[in-house]
Amino acid sequence: METVVGPTIISARLLNILLVPIVALWALHLYQRKFRDAGARKRAATLSLTLVVICAWAAAWLFNRFSVPDAWLVVVAGAAAAVIAWQHRRMLPFRLRCARCGKAVSVDRILGLDSNICEACEPPASSHEGEATR
Repeated sequence: METVVGPTIISARLLNILLVPIVALWALHLYQRKFRDAGARKRAATLSLTLVVICAWAAAWLFNRFSVPDAWLVVVAGAAAAVIAWQHRRMLPFRLRCARCGKAVSVDRILGLDSNICEACEPPASSHEGEATR
């Protein structure tokens, strides 16, 4: 008995698989909101990455809907990789090591703070920074 595989079996799978990174990136973006202005670049990066994944999901949906052969998904994957490579400084600002001393950085600093430096290298906060002006 021969099994016939449809031309859109991979795109049908991708419709379910790509929902996981979309939700994970969205949850990461919500987590990053607690850092406010100190993590604006990294929040923008997660939104940009989410947009790329949503575009890939939309392409998979269109391929599945209109029975476009899955071989064309290589073009979509290449386009997504090209966009990420082109905008890598904006889309991938996450560093595992301190930019100054090279020590490992905490998860909060990796995901949330734009400075990419460890606690030891962080300049001391000014005592007048948090005070309200009269």
